[in-house]
Amino acid sequence: MKMTADYIEKMEVQLKKWDADFDLLAAEGKKVGADVRSAYFERIKELHAGRAAAQKTFHDLRAATESASSQMHAGMELAWESMRKALEKASADLKK
Repeated sequence: MKMTADYIEKMEVQLKKWDADFDLLAAEGKKVGADVRSAYFERIKELHAGRAAAQKTFHDLRAATESASSQMHAGMELAWESMRKALEKASADLKK
């Protein structure tokens, strides 16, 4: 589970870095000549679309991870309860 948490953290950092990179590109785009500015900002727009797709995939992964974690937790609780009941039964049987 730790590796998944580390991966999620790494992806959050990467998304923030991309946002900062896009801000820098936009600032540079304001400096270019008018003849290339439109193409420059169109390329930035395409990069934003790719980033949005990556973020959606990340959120889907995160939701799946949280769901899997909840399922694992529920399974662990069920196993724990089953073990508790088995121990109580064995203890009661031994006292007879």
